Order: sequence, then C-alpha cells, then structure tokens
Amino acid sequence: MNKWIFLKVLALGFFAFSTAIQITGCANIVPPGGGPKDSLPPYLVAAKPHDSSLNIQPKEILIAFNEFIASSSIQENLVVSPSLKMVPLVDAKLNMLKVRILDTLLPNTTYSFEFGNSIKDVNEGNIAKNFTYVFSTGDHLDTGTLNGSVTLAETGKIDTTLIVVLQTAEKDSAIFKEKPLYYTRIDGKGKFAFHFLPYKTYQAFVLPNDYTKKYDDSTKLFAFANEPIAIQPITDSIHFYVFQGAKKMEKKRATSGNKAATKMGAILKYNRNLDGSEQDLLKTLNLSFETPVHLNDSFPITLCDTLNMQLEGYQIYIDSAHPETVVIDYPWTAQTKFHLIVPKSSIKDSLNNTLIKTDTLAFITKSEAAYGACIIRINGFNEKLNQVLLLTQDDKVKFSYPITKNTLNIQKLPPGDYHLKLLNDRNQNGVWDTGSYYGKAKQQPEIVQLLATPLSIKGNWENELILIINK
Repeated sequence: MNKWIFLKVLALGFFAFSTAIQITGCANIVPPGGGPKDSLPPYLVAAKPHDSSLNIQPKEILIAFNEFIASSSIQENLVVSPSLKMVPLVDAKLNMLKVRILDTLLPNTTYSFEFGNSIKDVNEGNIAKNFTYVFSTGDHLDTGTLNGSVTLAETGKIDTTLIVVLQTAEKDSAIFKEKPLYYTRIDGKGKFAFHFLPYKTYQAFVLPNDYTKKYDDSTKLFAFANEPIAIQPITDSIHFYVFQGAKKMEKKRATSGNKAATKMGAILKYNRNLDGSEQDLLKTLNLSFETPVHLNDSFPITLCDTLNMQLEGYQIYIDSAHPETVVIDYPWTAQTKFHLIVPKSSIKDSLNNTLIKTDTLAFITKSEAAYGACIIRINGFNEKLNQVLLLTQDDKVKFSYPITKNTLNIQKLPPGDYHLKLLNDRNQNGVWDTGSYYGKAKQQPEIVQLLATPLSIKGNWENELILIINK
C-alpha cells in the first residue's frame, strides 16, 4: 500500500475513533503511570474538512489531535482572518475541537483560524504554539505575509495587549468606522506576523484589543504606518511606535461638605515634598492641595533666611499641569537653612477657602555628600537626532540630559539605580512629544529607545559608566 494512503487511512481511523468516544459518552481521563515525561505538544492527526482545503464553504470544522487537550481560553484566543461579523463558536472535548461558523463566507477568500498558544495537552501542559487551521472558498490559498514589531514610543516597552490591524487602502476613514479586515496579536517580544494574506494593499495600524477594534478615542494607544503596504510573498518588516494622542483626563474627586466648609471658614490643607525637614537640591519645593488653587498676590508667599529676611531670585507659581500644586523654585545651596512664610490668605480655592492660619516652614537643604557625581562616556550617539539621555525610575523620567558630545559630566545625582533611555528629540524641547493621526497633520511620535546598561549611583562618590548606543 502507498505510504501516503496508509498514513491517511490511519489518521482517518483515529479521527473516527475520537469521534466515537464523544458520541458514546464520557470517560475518566487517567494519565498513564511510569515512563518518561511527555514533553511533546499536541499535533493534528485529522480534520474535517482537511486542513488547507480548497473550494469549500464549511459551517462546521472538526479537528482531532493525537492526545487529550485542555479547553481553557481557546475561544478567547481564536483569531479568524479575515474577520467575521459573528464570532465562531469553539467547543473542545477530549482530543477534539469543533468550530461552528455562523457567518456566510466570502467567495474566493482564504480563511485562517489562529488559536495562538491556547491549545495544550491535559497532562503536562505542553503548548501547540501558534496552531493554525486554514482553508479557501476559492481555488487557491493566499500566501502573502507581513512581519514586524511594536514598541511604546514613550517608554520603549512592549504591550502584548495590543493588536495590529489591516484595513482596506482605498478607505482613509475605515479605521474610524469599521472593524478591521485582518488583525493579529503581539507576542512577548513585541513581534507580530500575518500569514495567508491576499496580494493587495492595506493600511496598517495598532490598537488596543477592545470590542470595537476602531480608533474612536484619541486617548487610546495607537500607531499607524506612514504609507499603505503592498503585500508580497515576504513583505518587508515594519516597526510601529505606539502613542497616546491625548492624555486621559483624571476625574477630580468630589469634595463633600463644601457648603458647610464655607460657613466654617478656612479648611485648606496641603502636603509638602520635603524629605523630613530636608529639601532636595535638584527639586523645587512643592505644596500640594486636594483641589485646584490660585495665589492671592495681596498676601504673597515669601522665601526667607532664618531671620525672616526675604531672599531674591525665587519664583512661586501654580503648576500648569497640576493646578492643585504650588511650586517654589530657587537655586538651592547645600546645607542652608530657610523659612517659607505662607500667609493665611495667600492661597485660595474656587470657593475662596483659605488656610486655617499663617504657616512658617523651617527646612534645610541637603548636603553635597548626599549626592553622587557621574561621568558617562558615550559611544555611538548621533548628533543629528538631537538625542537626550533619560534617567528613569519606576518608568518615570527623573532627570534628562541633552547629549552634545561623547562625554556627559553630571555633578549631582541622588543615590540609587536608574534605567537609561534615549530620546530622539525631534523638536529639541527636551521632552517626549506624542504623535497625531486626526486631521491632515499626521505625525509620528518621537522615539524613545531602551538602553540595556543600568546606572547605579553611590552617594559621595564619583561614579563612571561607559554607554554604547546601537545605531
């Protein structure tokens, strides 16, 4: 007997046996004892219709594996391309998958059913990675591919909850109005891949994997390709930089008892960002309130020496990004004592509430020994990109330094461990700027690159680091 025919008969026999198990009833699944540990993932032994079938319009697909499979999260992980209006129903029992298609399929179209990493065996949890079933309603299978990667522009990190979507190139507004034709998920390394695509031209985007799969909110994470992409057997890889077009507005906490508070008089309270009674030489002194406030010029806040003599050269203002914060900006000198006099009526909220009394804050600036110095020798920076070195902790930028030559000399840094990032500062304003897709002025975000070399600063110590930037 021909070897291929023999294997085909054997697979169909296993398929029939598996189907019979489902029909005749349930059985206790008892893993065999002894022997070597199973390290192989489940694999397909038969399918109806056959995998890669042509000229079919199935309403139901049955897939048999060589061993019992776990059924958790298979429905949630299924990605059908091109997209269907109604999500297919997936049922998994023993070693079988049953997929019911509820839509009418398009003619002359290749459909792929990607199960991601959701199929695994029962006993050891071995994963059938990226298991895909494919068929065509026409006389051939499409073989176009598109590969690429996705990173968050502001942090350089990866977000695996995002998806890459393809929309028809002829409709500029499709991403605002329609679900995507094709979409795929991003893996833990930020990579994505489309397979079985027709040789057509598409617009490509990145979106959150929400139920709409449309760009209907500028506060959503988003990315776009500058030009439509013509699909080939192997299409050039594309890199997306994801941005948030607009920041989400934080809802202000409702304050209770405002009417009663007005009758009672002053209720304003604040926190200060002092470290105990010490002021950081590298920071402004901030007074933070629960609600937005404004300054009363008739009763100004004053920065004084210990004799309460007013100093010169300081600035006091409301933080434009945080209207509940009063900022005192001054070129602090080490180991110096100060008084900050905050009159009762110097600060008011929208209801004209004031402080309960005049405050005098006594504090001292930190010593030089509380900081470390650092020399960073840089190999490979590109002066044409206006690069800025970002020092971050907990994914927040603590310090930034424009790179103008191959040596960066930092005189003061608080001790601690910093992650380093590199900002390509397109407009040279020293901060990361987001992108835009609404309107005619489409613009990609500025790019932040993660650097693998950490920076560890010890207090009262001259630290040194050699930093290599990949071009």
